[in-house]
Amino acid sequence: MTAPNTTFSIPAITLDHVQQALRRPRPGLRGQALMGPRARLDPALYERGSRDCRRAAVLLLLYPYRDELHTVLTVRPQHLPQHPGQVSFPGGSRDDESESVEQTALREAQEEVGVDPAQIQTLGRLTHIYIPPSHFCIQIVVGYTPQRPQWRLNEAEVSELLEVPLRHFLDRRNWRSEMRTLHGETRRIPYFAVGRHKVWGATAMALAEFITMLDEILRQPQ
Repeated sequence: MTAPNTTFSIPAITLDHVQQALRRPRPGLRGQALMGPRARLDPALYERGSRDCRRAAVLLLLYPYRDELHTVLTVRPQHLPQHPGQVSFPGGSRDDESESVEQTALREAQEEVGVDPAQIQTLGRLTHIYIPPSHFCIQIVVGYTPQRPQWRLNEAEVSELLEVPLRHFLDRRNWRSEMRTLHGETRRIPYFAVGRHKVWGATAMALAEFITMLDEILRQPQ
């Protein structure tokens, strides 16, 4: 696929664009690969790992702010033992099998950033992402609220909130990469630059699939 924003100016993204995109087949690894380390993009590894993986759900929340659709990301505190300082979507483990993926994502978002689940319309899901080191399968729920939420941060889990317009992720000027040593191997890691923060890993892969879907809708003749 042609990478987003290489040949056209980015129009305003609307809720209708999002809903159209979510009615189409998901690009899956084809989209995730734009921001995924190569070692994680083996379909056979995904298939094997997804059979008995630990489950988690995150919320990709959309809302209007400053005349365009935004999404929200959280920054984990530096004192946390796992993934300190990393940028992610609100979300967490799905430990109760009676709880749906959507319920997990909404519950965790309420706990972390104070979003009222009753105000959120769930629109659909993206392709899950398998994380080999932790053996987690991350399921991504896309939600929408017609008003910007009144944030209430759980300071034990969130040190900072990032409100980012969707168009930011379609802009190639915000796509970067760097060499990192992870699990004993040095790799080139792609990421989205958001101010002084770097959005990489599963969060960047989920965003890459989402903007791939949006890009294909936006490029259609009107």
